[in-house]
Amino acid sequence: MFLALPAASRLAPFVQAYWFVEDLPGEHVGRLIRTSPVPAAVMTVNLGRANTADNGELVPKTSLLGLQSKCRTWRSCADTYFVMVMLTIAGFVRLFPHTGPHSAGALLDLAAVIGEKDTQCLIGGVDVELKPEEIASQLDQWLFSRLGNGSHIRESETIALAHDRLHNGGSVDSAANSAGIGRRQLNRLFHRHLGVSPKEIADLERLQFSLKGVQTGRGDPVRGFADQAHQIRNWRRRLGFTPGAYAREPHTPMAEYFCVDATVANIPFYL
Repeated sequence: MFLALPAASRLAPFVQAYWFVEDLPGEHVGRLIRTSPVPAAVMTVNLGRANTADNGELVPKTSLLGLQSKCRTWRSCADTYFVMVMLTIAGFVRLFPHTGPHSAGALLDLAAVIGEKDTQCLIGGVDVELKPEEIASQLDQWLFSRLGNGSHIRESETIALAHDRLHNGGSVDSAANSAGIGRRQLNRLFHRHLGVSPKEIADLERLQFSLKGVQTGRGDPVRGFADQAHQIRNWRRRLGFTPGAYAREPHTPMAEYFCVDATVANIPFYL
């Protein structure tokens, strides 16, 4: 089962969607799953057996995936079932303040990030027996609580303004101007709260548009790059293959649903 559900409307600035992935019959056990780096973060709650990470170890029951610079791989196990909270840049900064430098390029145990008590509160409200819509509602409530109780990062609005400009194809200088600060200050803010630079976020946004164009056949996959050679270098560095090689591969079922067919937050995450 693949399913994308929207978060409550008040959470829209912070959560792109809830993604459900289920393989309880074990049809894809051992299958290699690849994910693309995205200009966002992901909180995951395993409702079934945890998957195997890149290094062969089981991933935590609850985890936080920070900003990534390269694709990741994992393998499905028997009784796989998890829900992913796809966080916007603004949502990551607001919901998990001061974690960017630690989570960038890493997958962290959520309990180590927010504490055992808050993590158990989350797990207690997300039951495998609930329908996905009910689980989404429980996640809404937990996130509302976290927004209300968490410390507010005063620079979060500045980061959101700058990221919005980068998301729409703007340069780092134009993003700094949109946020009303200098380029150096913007660079410090991004490193402090996201663990990556504004230039890296701009690169990820460009890669996302290009990857989506190849996956869907819509839009110009070279848009934003200096030329096709620049696009190919970026793909090789971050994904490990070229656009041409990827286009010749059959889409995985997860890529087909979550990017090509889904109507909720259809970002190219699964390859």
